[in-house]
Amino acid sequence: MSLVNFAEEYSQLSSTEQQLFADSVRRLLSDGLIWREDEQDRRIFAWLVRRIDLVRDYLAVAGWELHYAENLHIFHVFHRDGSHRRRFDKEETLWLLLLRLIYAEQYESLNPSLTRYPTTTVSDLYTRYSEFFPNRAIRKKGVFDSALRLFNGLKLIRAPQSTVLRANDPETVIELLPALEVIVPASGIAALAERLAEYQRPSSSDEEQA
Repeated sequence: MSLVNFAEEYSQLSSTEQQLFADSVRRLLSDGLIWREDEQDRRIFAWLVRRIDLVRDYLAVAGWELHYAENLHIFHVFHRDGSHRRRFDKEETLWLLLLRLIYAEQYESLNPSLTRYPTTTVSDLYTRYSEFFPNRAIRKKGVFDSALRLFNGLKLIRAPQSTVLRANDPETVIELLPALEVIVPASGIAALAERLAEYQRPSSSDEEQA
């Protein structure tokens, strides 16, 4: 769509739709994704389903690509040159990959669940960490606590029933959300174990990009 055509189509929107357009672009660029199940996203999500082409064309001018994971009910964006990517330090990346691996395992499991999405606990996550890194002690739990807050803010995890995610409470339940599939696609699951194993070896880099 040319800029002239875009301007013409945009001008035909009602004032309410123009506000929804602005809200959707702002949310996509600040959060990276819009998820139907997030209460604050639902109105914008419903509008985006109808007007995805208009928003996609607008973002494309600045190098952003808008994608719709219909099976997950998630809109997400990324920049073509990758300059927007959030950088995680090594420990954050380790926890993220472990959460993604558990998410995949839970979906493949036939065990019944009391929650809509897969869950794990802080205790189970510590156990998995020790299994992958038997000779490596878990660093300060404050690092994991910060990672939990980060992943919660990115809509990758949440605490069921609005409880608080606490790294120092082994019984804390962590609900694993579909956005994990956007961050680490299913096609990359087979490589997760290998990548986790790589972190067992010393590295000169203090940061890894997830």
